[in-house]
Amino acid sequence: MIKLYTDAGLNTNLNLGVVSFVIRINKNDYTNALVKNYNDNHYLEFLALKIALDEIIKNEWNNEIILIHSDSQIVVDSVEKKYSKHYQPILDEILTDLEQFPSYFIKHIADKENGEAHTLVHQKMLNIRKHSGK
Repeated sequence: MIKLYTDAGLNTNLNLGVVSFVIRINKNDYTNALVKNYNDNHYLEFLALKIALDEIIKNEWNNEIILIHSDSQIVVDSVEKKYSKHYQPILDEILTDLEQFPSYFIKHIADKENGEAHTLVHQKMLNIRKHSGK
């Protein structure tokens, strides 16, 4: 089983977002945090999931059931309902990606349970601030 943790954050001063993911497969962790030029935190949460799913599929790890953990209630609800009033285009891309797995489950978790992905976002944010001079 693949365990996936995603998170996103927004730096409103710099108008930049960060998305992160932790992919846990066979006791191995694959992590990343990426700067994205979006100013909508909800969209960034969807984008974090999309990018992580793309990474799993690109590496051909999608032959196992995936358990997705997100601290974003809107992402969890949207995936479960297969509908989002404001984010349907990216949700459709996510749902298409999820069809490439044998099965999937998505679970809402508290921020404190999403510590590793959350930390990746904040480390990247600190790095952005440090190099931007703000």
